[in-house]
Amino acid sequence: MSVFVANEQVDQPVDEERLALLARLAMESEGVEESEVSILLVDRTVMTQLNQRYMGEDRPTDVLAFPIDGPSPASGPPEGPVGPRGFAGASYGDDPELDDEEDEEDDEAPWLLGDIVLCPSYAAEQASREGQTLEAELELLTVHGVLHLCGFDHAEPEEEREMRARTEELLSRWRSGVRR
Repeated sequence: MSVFVANEQVDQPVDEERLALLARLAMESEGVEESEVSILLVDRTVMTQLNQRYMGEDRPTDVLAFPIDGPSPASGPPEGPVGPRGFAGASYGDDPELDDEEDEEDDEAPWLLGDIVLCPSYAAEQASREGQTLEAELELLTVHGVLHLCGFDHAEPEEEREMRARTEELLSRWRSGVRR
């Protein structure tokens, strides 16, 4: 399992290694194996552009999650990206019969779970309003992003309750030092 962190902002100091470790904990807790996730830390301008492009909102936000192997967004190409056989109902290509060699290669290669984009300067403002540290806010947003990549959502009240409870459980485990 790999987590790549790219810090492309200079507004706030961020412990990149700590975020990567937390993302791995959340992924392992959700049963994710042999996959890759990237976490991109950006400034408000870049986050505003991404939020406008993908969510239609002309303002910055704290976190965006882009599942690589999930369903295609309504505005994206009709076929979109696909993941390992069986993940999110996706399959490789049109031929249902892949030869054994291709199957073995596919099983050994890590697959991309997705990308998480965080805006530390926006998160710092949010943390201040909530009376918590930037580190705690970025931890919350990292877990939130990973859970989105794993299929959680919060569009409906029940989904929101489930996602919030899982987030709190993972953060409690993280903060207590339990890593598995």
